[in-house]
Amino acid sequence: MSESKRMHPISIILQMLKLIKDAIIPLVVGFIAFFQNLSEMFWWSPFALIGAVLLVSGLTAFLHWYRFTYRIEADELRLESGVFVRKKRYISKHRIQSVNTSANILHRLFGIVKLEVQTAGGGKKAEGEIGALSKDDAVAIQQFVKRKEQEGTETAESNEDFLSDKRAGYQLSFRRLLAAAATSGGTGVFFGFLFAISQQLDNIANFDIYSIVFDWLLEQSLVLSILFAIGSLALTWMIAMVGTVFKYCFFQITKQGEELFIRRGLLEKREITIPLHRIQALKIEENIFRQPFGLLAVSAEIAGGGAESDKHSFSTILFPLLKRSELHRFLEEIIPGYVMGTAFRKPPKRARLRYAFIPILISVLITGVLMYFFNWYGLFAILLILLTIWFCVLDYKDAGVSWTADMLSMRYRELSRVTVHVPRKKVQAFRESQHYFQSKKQLETVKISVASGGAAGSSFKVRHLAEQDAQAAADWYSFRS
Repeated sequence: MSESKRMHPISIILQMLKLIKDAIIPLVVGFIAFFQNLSEMFWWSPFALIGAVLLVSGLTAFLHWYRFTYRIEADELRLESGVFVRKKRYISKHRIQSVNTSANILHRLFGIVKLEVQTAGGGKKAEGEIGALSKDDAVAIQQFVKRKEQEGTETAESNEDFLSDKRAGYQLSFRRLLAAAATSGGTGVFFGFLFAISQQLDNIANFDIYSIVFDWLLEQSLVLSILFAIGSLALTWMIAMVGTVFKYCFFQITKQGEELFIRRGLLEKREITIPLHRIQALKIEENIFRQPFGLLAVSAEIAGGGAESDKHSFSTILFPLLKRSELHRFLEEIIPGYVMGTAFRKPPKRARLRYAFIPILISVLITGVLMYFFNWYGLFAILLILLTIWFCVLDYKDAGVSWTADMLSMRYRELSRVTVHVPRKKVQAFRESQHYFQSKKQLETVKISVASGGAAGSSFKVRHLAEQDAQAAADWYSFRS
């Protein structure tokens, strides 16, 4: 592939849709703010605005496609782009950590894929991205990255045969997929999305949906209000469940040699490659819906950027749902270096007040405010205090640290119980901290950082450990033990 190639022409449509999606909210705000009065004078002004948007976005997308080229030359993947300012990006294959592909509905209709190149030291955004290319060209780039210097075709074929004999894999069944969707806990994310939309409506059209709903609820009976709340939760749960099914449908993870291959997605097919040496930490998450049933999700912190571009962090899901009894075998077959079995050093009993004081104080203040403003409806907020107490008990009971000669394990609770396993050589920084109230109880907080993603990396901490346990962990890290 030494000659320069352009992307598939369908990338013009894809780029055009992306431009319109990114500009839709500013355009709507601008139209309401500046062109609303103009549309009353000239009925055709909205159609003129739509036509102008389509023309400008179409022309920009065409120029982007025409000026973007890619080729393989020597040991580099060369990308050139830019309409007015020509940008040339040469990526050495020795810096490339993984080559991932994805395909949405339009890609699949035309038999093409989107390709992303991740390099060491990269951030959330891929170092190189080709929006639409044939599957053959994507495979050629992947093979180019895997090919070693001075390695002939015969050696490559023999290595491929050798690796195929040592392949291990897991596939998510449909029954397990439904269980993962039902217990994903994605309702909070959907509520956040609805909150953002409602804020935009309020800012743009002076439409206060909260006042409308609140006034309507005050006019209804208590039973109807409870049914409305339950129905709203059920609806958002079902929508979050559908989103999880779309995301993890046909999920499959395969280990071949020193690489993991992940495939997933219903509407958008994604194929992700993860070299094992890029895994900085293994994370096991058990949310409040899964933990009572012994279910968990396994993810990995990846160096050099997230393998999934839609994530807020640099974690990549290795398997969406496993039974706790299946975890040991999964780790042995997929990531054998992360098998752990040591007991955790827990916070002492004197730390219980430190875990409970601030959360309970905040919940009591919130309950008081709600009872003041919402009269008898605010009495339901008393449940918040009970839930907070329950969460504080779980937070205290779950926290702990443990270590072996080469591995540190930390357990703590966010909303989910999180267990993190980090090899000693992957720990970038180890910090102990102690504020005034902790010093009175001889307690400390332990925090570590790993090189996941950008310069800040990812951090994990366990609060309110006994001083001697925190110092023993620090001795382990500094080889003093």
